[in-house]
Amino acid sequence: MRALADRVRALLALLGPLGAGSRVLLLRLVERFGWQTALAGAAVAVFAAFRYRTAIAWMLAAWCVAAWMHAPDEGEQPAVEAGEQPPAETPEDPFPGMVWDLICDAPGVHLKRVVEWLHETGLDTTCTVAEVRAGLTRRQIPVRASVRDAAGRVNQGVHRDDLKAWLDAHSPAAPAPLPKTRSNPATTALTSDVATPATGVATPPALTE
Repeated sequence: MRALADRVRALLALLGPLGAGSRVLLLRLVERFGWQTALAGAAVAVFAAFRYRTAIAWMLAAWCVAAWMHAPDEGEQPAVEAGEQPPAETPEDPFPGMVWDLICDAPGVHLKRVVEWLHETGLDTTCTVAEVRAGLTRRQIPVRASVRDAAGRVNQGVHRDDLKAWLDAHSPAAPAPLPKTRSNPATTALTSDVATPATGVATPPALTE
């Protein structure tokens, strides 16, 4: 019985890498040649096995050798399946921080001012008020019909309290208000419009009103 148990354990130790290698090999064949070509090859192999009985052992031996060669090492992460991409870290959206910098210590900022700032800095020279409003709505940042800016003018815009609440909900800590005196930021050209969350652009320093 002990000898039989040892043989079973040895067989299971072989089947583990064989199964993992077979899966990796099959995925690589599908990724390289497509599932239709792989399926056609499998059909030809089955036909040859029934047509030439002696070929079964050779095909099984060849598959086992190829599978063991493709078997991942112990501790290695499983291979990425065909067509899948490894997950990438989502870059932080800089647009809400830009709007917060424009508000500074004012009650809020008008959408027109946000559009002007995007045009002036070259981040988005073609955006409109409607696109900025759509971008804010997509991010679930409230847009009020009447917001007072630093000069006391009232227009459609983002209120300071609304944006602060949004930032508190999406950040570990609330942003600190910036001083009134601000320097011009060094901006980076941005080709995508603000209606879609921007990627790969760092939040610029605060601006001079």
